[in-house]
Amino acid sequence: MYDAKKIEQKWKEFWEKNNIFKAYNPGEEGFDETKPKFYVLDMFPYPSGAGLHVGHPKGYIANDILARYKKTNGFNVLHPMGWDAFGLPAENYAIKTGTHPKITTEQNIKTYKHQLGFFGLSYDWDREIDTTSPDYYKWTQWIFLKMFEAGLAYEQDLPINYCPSCKTGLANEEVLNDFTCERCGTKVEKRQLRQWVLAITKYADRLLSDVDKLDWPESIKEMQRNWIGKSVGAEFKLEKFEDEEKFIEVYTTRIDTVFGMTYAVMAPDHPKVWDFITKEQKQVCEKYIEESSKKSDQDRTSENKEKTGVFTGSYVINPFNMTKIPLWIGDYVLGNYGTGAVMAVPAHDQRDYEFAKNHNLEIIKVIASLEEFEEYSKTDDEDILSKIEDELPDDKAFTEYGYLIKGNGDTSDELLEKALGKSSKEVKEIFTNYASENGFGGEKVNFKLRDWLFSRQRYWGEPIPLIHLKHSDLKELPHIYDLSEAVDSEMAYIYKRMPEPGEKTEGVVCGSGKIRELVIGGKVFSKIYDGINDKIICDYRLPLELPKIDNYEPAGDGNSPLAKVENFVNIKLAKNLTGKRETNTMPQWGGSCWYYLRFMDNKNSESLVGKEAENYWDGVDSYVGGAEHAVLHLLYARFWHKFLFDLGIVKTDEPFHRLRNQGLILAHAFERENGGLVAVDLVEEKDGKYFEISTQKEVKKIISKMSKSLKNVVNPDEIVNQYGADSLRLYEMYMADFRDSAPWDTKGIIGVVRFLEKVERLFGFEAKISNESDESTMKLLHKTIKKVSEDIENYKFNTAIAALMILVNNGLPKDENLQKDWKNIFIRILHPFAPHLAEELWERIGEKESVFFSSWPKFDEKMVIDDEVTIGVQVMGKVRGEIKISVNEDKESVLQKAKENESVKKWLEQKEIVKEIYIPGKILNIVVK
Repeated sequence: MYDAKKIEQKWKEFWEKNNIFKAYNPGEEGFDETKPKFYVLDMFPYPSGAGLHVGHPKGYIANDILARYKKTNGFNVLHPMGWDAFGLPAENYAIKTGTHPKITTEQNIKTYKHQLGFFGLSYDWDREIDTTSPDYYKWTQWIFLKMFEAGLAYEQDLPINYCPSCKTGLANEEVLNDFTCERCGTKVEKRQLRQWVLAITKYADRLLSDVDKLDWPESIKEMQRNWIGKSVGAEFKLEKFEDEEKFIEVYTTRIDTVFGMTYAVMAPDHPKVWDFITKEQKQVCEKYIEESSKKSDQDRTSENKEKTGVFTGSYVINPFNMTKIPLWIGDYVLGNYGTGAVMAVPAHDQRDYEFAKNHNLEIIKVIASLEEFEEYSKTDDEDILSKIEDELPDDKAFTEYGYLIKGNGDTSDELLEKALGKSSKEVKEIFTNYASENGFGGEKVNFKLRDWLFSRQRYWGEPIPLIHLKHSDLKELPHIYDLSEAVDSEMAYIYKRMPEPGEKTEGVVCGSGKIRELVIGGKVFSKIYDGINDKIICDYRLPLELPKIDNYEPAGDGNSPLAKVENFVNIKLAKNLTGKRETNTMPQWGGSCWYYLRFMDNKNSESLVGKEAENYWDGVDSYVGGAEHAVLHLLYARFWHKFLFDLGIVKTDEPFHRLRNQGLILAHAFERENGGLVAVDLVEEKDGKYFEISTQKEVKKIISKMSKSLKNVVNPDEIVNQYGADSLRLYEMYMADFRDSAPWDTKGIIGVVRFLEKVERLFGFEAKISNESDESTMKLLHKTIKKVSEDIENYKFNTAIAALMILVNNGLPKDENLQKDWKNIFIRILHPFAPHLAEELWERIGEKESVFFSSWPKFDEKMVIDDEVTIGVQVMGKVRGEIKISVNEDKESVLQKAKENESVKKWLEQKEIVKEIYIPGKILNIVVK
């Protein structure tokens, strides 16, 4: 009898005791330099208090199958696991329970590691990492400092997305489409706060262009392309009427429509907005700007939102036709996108059209469709010409490309002559060149991607190792011109000198071309950088550890709880110089941006990853995780990796060579008529229908995500305890294509349990012997090797398991020697899917070493070619039956078999065969009359 619990416990202990899954680095004893490498990585989990449910292991199991397969195919396999343990959920849970997040995180990691141990995953636990460990996050801090020194990390007072529940700022990527917080679902607000920002936009072009070379799902690549959002257009000035010293710049991808600009709009948060607001309009504008500041970017730009705005009282000049147009403020324009102002062409932009209709602004059509233009060009009828020039189809903006049919205002004859009658594409080039030649604009590339809001006003995150110094404190220090003048004492100095002619200053220039550095005890401590209100220095005495504090609840005043810890904030650098530490912390994403590198060399105390280790493992070959990370973790990690590539830390410029997303494992839930969901334990079944117990109203059974609140979470511990880990592994891979979502059905696991029972019986006295010839049985075995190999490579685990089931159902060959070969081969192809049982059977057939170290069987090419095939027989082009033929059977024999086939025969009765068309091994078509 198949005793899964006993078998699995035995081999779990064996693997742990013998450290079977250890991966060796170059230079270590046990490393085999003759083997190629393969790096398999799961998106490491955030260890929550809820533990794992059956949906979590799906990706882990898939990658484990691949890791075991690659190992037996002669690769050195790196397959690690760790914990993404900083972040808001742990801190919120700590606030709720009154238990410090460090304690809950340690408890949760212990639970997760215990659960992962159930599934037979071939992790090298010697490489375990934890993002909350100072030994780990000192390198997260080090990368941040390098970004700061490179000008990629900067502080700014800016309007940010703010979650009033989490009491912290959020990056755009952390705000959902319904303008709620990704973490807690609270409506997001806008607040003005001092923040640390990472200049990801400086890498926008590279992030976009390099997407094409990634072996990732096309849907994920497209999401990144859209999020980065590159557009090529034109930018030009709009000068204030009768005050040309004041101007705004506008960006557009439709400069061909510029003759139709009847007004312009600037964002409420545009830095120049008060240069254009007149006294008469001050009060109404002030109120509008205040109201807009409370809205999220998504709320302001929603297509369904009414387009609101107020007139500034000022006018600007369209430089293409010298027309005076009103300047408005509208919250559908964002201050942090493009130039923060737009030209408004209501005839050819739907948002502008709606705005113009709401505020009774002029609408001038200047572009006609191809059909309209052809009619326009042929007729002299004034009514038809007037209709085409003035009317918009369907009472909405015409937003397609077309042909320029008119100018307006004081347009130069030369410009009109060049542009009239030309296509939008041609007009765009003409107008862009005109702006460039006349010095008021030109071509411009823009991105939707915004710089990454990096700081959080929370406790449970990596401290930012920067120190703020007052200008006045620095002025009191002695100035020296050479390090040799420094006194080896506690005194602190400003070190400065004028650069020599032609000398590079490495981008650190302060004051009038001077390099400034802080010298303590006769040594350079840090270069000095300009902050918003002070001077900033880097503190490379890492790790800067997160202090343990009792009150870690955020105050909601724009400061993190660390701001209240005086012995952390106030730091004495020397006897006459003190500074204040930065008190914002990093977001959870910081530690997950580079963790895959630390797995390569996690014991290295000298660098985040050693050169030899990084050169060998060289990026992740199979990365598996959820599609929900498309524009968060996956984009951020690519950015950090490219920066590390520029520093020379890594040798390739992309971190994840191949990415695959697993489908969700769903569960049944119940839905009320109004769409509300009901917990499973609050529903009862009567006569095949479902009713909410409290109201006795009928509810509908649906498929949804697993959720604690819906009481439909399936605990994997219980499944493993009852059916075994190998059964869980097989069922999760067999229930659907790896990429597809499917509902969990505990009854469905019975089928794979029976399969494993059959497998064990094949190795006992009750072994099933095949009814087929031994040749057929061995051919099926070799076909299965080929099928399973191809399917594993392509993440087609469900069809691989189906092939194994067919093979087992067929039974063993009759010859005892062939039986031995069959069993040996079968165990090796079963091993990635059901490793515990495979180890047990491997031992039973007399093998001494773990099956993990066996070699993957090779199929015989001759054995996978069919001697017989089934082909369709058509009569007059319609399939009327099928016949089985040998691969090399001649046409006459095939025709004879077709004539004798019962299904085909009746379609040939009393008919004359006039032609036979035979494609060998494919199909036969008989033409009759």
